[in-house]
Amino acid sequence: MRETKRLPDAELAVMQEVWSAPERPVPSAWVTERLADRWKTTSVLTFLSRLCEKGFLQCDKQGKMNVYTPLVSQDDYGERESVSLLRRFYRGSVRDLVASLSHTGALTREDLDELRDFLDEQGRDER
Repeated sequence: MRETKRLPDAELAVMQEVWSAPERPVPSAWVTERLADRWKTTSVLTFLSRLCEKGFLQCDKQGKMNVYTPLVSQDDYGERESVSLLRRFYRGSVRDLVASLSHTGALTREDLDELRDFLDEQGRDER
């Protein structure tokens, strides 16, 4: 996974819209329409431009419209952010992360059962 910078919340929201688009490349009008309730068109276009400068998106022209193609996948970005969170806040301790989520009530009994099943599967795969 190549090194990417952490995105501010607003830029991450724009990337999430691009990642969720049903077709590639994604027209700027599609993104601005999806985010019209949060930001003005000019703000969204600024975020798209910044994402291109940071290497998250590629911008091309189709007629008079800009279209965008993600250069970083949602999975790659999510994996990197997960590792970063684990290192920054929990000193690499998965146990402390899960304990924190559990103590705050963020994990349901079903979540814990699902986590237990996942860990059991991982243990079987390593054998």
